[in-house]
Amino acid sequence: MIRTGLVGLGFMGQQHFAIHQAMEELQLVAICDKEPQRRATQVEAVGGNIGEAQTLDLTAQARYATLDELLAPDGLDCVDICTPTYLHADMTVKALEAGKHVICEKPMALSAADCQRMIDAAHANGKLLFIAQCIRFWPAYEKLTEMVQGGALGRLTSAKFTRLSPTPTWSQDNWLMDNSLSGGAITDLHIHDVDFIISLLGRPDSLSAQAANRGSSGEPVDHALTQYFYDGCICVAEGGWGFPSTFPFEMAFQVLGERGCLDFSTAKSPMLTFYPAAGEPVHPEVSDETGYQREFAYFVQCLQANQQPERVRPESAMESVRVIEAERQSAQTGQRVAL
Repeated sequence: MIRTGLVGLGFMGQQHFAIHQAMEELQLVAICDKEPQRRATQVEAVGGNIGEAQTLDLTAQARYATLDELLAPDGLDCVDICTPTYLHADMTVKALEAGKHVICEKPMALSAADCQRMIDAAHANGKLLFIAQCIRFWPAYEKLTEMVQGGALGRLTSAKFTRLSPTPTWSQDNWLMDNSLSGGAITDLHIHDVDFIISLLGRPDSLSAQAANRGSSGEPVDHALTQYFYDGCICVAEGGWGFPSTFPFEMAFQVLGERGCLDFSTAKSPMLTFYPAAGEPVHPEVSDETGYQREFAYFVQCLQANQQPERVRPESAMESVRVIEAERQSAQTGQRVAL
């Protein structure tokens, strides 16, 4: 049994809470949140752009206001960090130095420099650090990876990834809308596809990005459109959260190869279709689990075997942050950026 502590009970923390409760390998013994109403025995649900919101029952967990308080008692094996992005690096380092394994929500941190601090702390303390880049584990994206690596699509010619969301007004004190705390849509939302593209195709040779902002404060981060330059394959990703509250969240991809196209969208039914170069379309079977569930199952396997999480090494999550930094540079200068 792996004894865990969960830090942060906002939207993503509540998603993680449900997974902790559902996995028999995990025992969630403690939670931590600075807000008193989220340390009550019953915690009101926080909705978001995906998943179901449910009221939480915290009667079985010790409840703390700070990370220091959560780390003080002996007995935790792992800390799950679901706090705002600007807190990830310091909290992760503190938990690792306290001798705990860490699973940390994406994005890993606001800067590659902070990511490196997290990696150094994991190495120095001999603990596992897993960044919850859930799209690598989302069944449709896993199927895409399988088909690309197995040759079912043949040589790739183009790939398009899309992630569109209503404005995330659900965050505590509206921190997601503060660029200095979240990095905006380009860092918090768009990074999902950036990370997956790198895991699928490797680091691009260069990129060219455009970005837009509805307001006048901060950098243009509400919407991003980026082209990644690979030899022989056109690859673009679009991500934005400037849409009205009634706009349905959508994640999608269309990847074309010489042997056919794999098409996915949460706005379609069925969501996943393979259009072969010859023959009728088919709908590949995939798990009905979420990427959250599958990433946790993988991380638990790593913990039980005391093996580094090869599917999402922290160095690769840091690479995604580096690419986001390059996209910011490109959007600000209007120039193509070499990587």
